Amino acid sequence: MSDILKDKVVIVTGAASGIGRAIAIGAAQHGAKAVIVSDVVETPKEGGEPTTTEIETLGVPTRFVPTDVSKKAENDALIDAATEFGGVDVMVCNAGITLRADGADVTEDDFHRLMSVNLDGVLFGAQAAARQMKAHEKAGSIVLMGSMGGIAGAGITVAYSTSKGGVVLMAKALADALGPDGIRVNAVCPGTIDTHLLRTTPAIAEASEGFRKRTPLRRLGKPSEIGDAVAWLGSDLSSYVTGIGLLVDGGLLSVI
Repeated sequence: MSDILKDKVVIVTGAASGIGRAIAIGAAQHGAKAVIVSDVVETPKEGGEPTTTEIETLGVPTRFVPTDVSKKAENDALIDAATEFGGVDVMVCNAGITLRADGADVTEDDFHRLMSVNLDGVLFGAQAAARQMKAHEKAGSIVLMGSMGGIAGAGITVAYSTSKGGVVLMAKALADALGPDGIRVNAVCPGTIDTHLLRTTPAIAEASEGFRKRTPLRRLGKPSEIGDAVAWLGSDLSSYVTGIGLLVDGGLLSVI
């Protein structure tokens, strides 16, 4: 597709399935030097070959590293896996979960479980990547996965929106903290994307047709379109872009 990620080592969490899978494969298609795939299991939820198999067919070196992002030590081990390729250049903290019941009455256990992945896991991954980038004196790029639900709230996603709103502000704060080291931090905020996660989360699946009809482009987004946005933020083409929450939503939040 392009060579905008040429010579860059890319790590993607939550990359076995859905948007993460598209980001990892897209990184290989955009010329990455190596792509490290991270998830709790290697089998794609939507079926098909593992992400690493797809990347290998593109002739790009790849590794799968099983990781529970809610655990700091496992994030550290994930980043260490990039050492054999010269260290991480682009860190994509994509891993996230939704809840089947996520409204005003979300349970304490569910709330904390979601936050441990969607917020703690993003911070731990970004911290580990930043430490290695500094050690290797790399002007790297860290991309956090937000959501349009982190910019506009919804009653059916109280905990999820809270977590993703935190991710967007985390990107802004980390951009300020890491900017002096030449490390850029941004968030990508997808709209309604046609993924297995969307189709298997009842409330969101039910609402998705309404979102599609309200979207100026009148369609759901494709995971590969998020992958392309992430590739741009990881590349030198966005070298003066940091601290943003990039909406990739077909214009949905631009209209009433």
